[in-house]
Amino acid sequence: EFAKLRGVRVLPEFDAPAHVGNGWQFGEKEGKGKLAVCVNKEPWQDFCVEPPCGQLNPVNPHVYTTLGKLYQDFFELFETDMFHMGGDEVNLNCWNSTEEIQEALRRQGKTGTEEELLELWKNFQDQAAEKVYAAAGKKLPLILWTNSLTEKGQVEKFLSNQEYIIQIWTTGQDAVIKELIDKDFKVIFSNYDAWYFDCGYSSWVGEGNNWCSPYKGWQIVYENSPKEMYRSQGGNPARESLILGGEAAMWAEQVDGAAVIHKLWPRASALGERLWTDPESSQTWKQAEIRMINHRNRLVERGIEADALQPEWCNQNEGLCYTKKN
Repeated sequence: EFAKLRGVRVLPEFDAPAHVGNGWQFGEKEGKGKLAVCVNKEPWQDFCVEPPCGQLNPVNPHVYTTLGKLYQDFFELFETDMFHMGGDEVNLNCWNSTEEIQEALRRQGKTGTEEELLELWKNFQDQAAEKVYAAAGKKLPLILWTNSLTEKGQVEKFLSNQEYIIQIWTTGQDAVIKELIDKDFKVIFSNYDAWYFDCGYSSWVGEGNNWCSPYKGWQIVYENSPKEMYRSQGGNPARESLILGGEAAMWAEQVDGAAVIHKLWPRASALGERLWTDPESSQTWKQAEIRMINHRNRLVERGIEADALQPEWCNQNEGLCYTKKN
């Protein structure tokens, strides 16, 4: 309600079948079997992208009835005309090393090849989607992240462009961008090489920097144009309407309520101008710099703890803070 009164729509994402585990252990106590598998399994590197591990059990029918109830709760809380189903970082080895899933595959004469596991994932996705439609009381667009189902040459085997919007998290040079749009999929850009705001900090599972370093400064955010990325791959301008927009991602491994504001702002303002006005390629961050510095100061005056971009001296002496010209 707070967001709605301010013209902001909150779009929920219920990530599945991965990124789950703890909290789903109640299934066995209630006679519903294992709702999640590989929960907290070690060594975690073999069963998930980051700890703690856990994925929904696609061969347990109680998973789908439970999802249906959770989706109903979501639609009671959020007014939305689309639903984000996640689909991020599914680890096929988790399923393929789970005895219950192996047995289900053997009964079907399958051995757990990659193709068979992708089909198992598709079957999960189809059943979960039906639960979303039932909870919403209608069929509505579904969003998935780019993943193994959307890889080059195979997206149409698993997903329908009439049902799914694909959110792109891979780099702005990924050939899947053009493939998805040329195959009539609507897309949302969140390419990590420009719009992942959690990049550039220290690693939290070892030493050195985190996986998507370096830090994405506002200049990179500003110049990241979805249309230009598609055009650079030889895209058809007539299909650019399939680019619905973009989203900056601030994943929560290294951010909490004490740090989120200054990590988001003022970089998110650069994202806003890119998506709302989409400046021509001839207009670079340099033309926007003075406005950006002034806007950062305006945010601070309004009580938003936006991160500093330059020394105050630079703001007082426009044009004198620059790198050496060749």
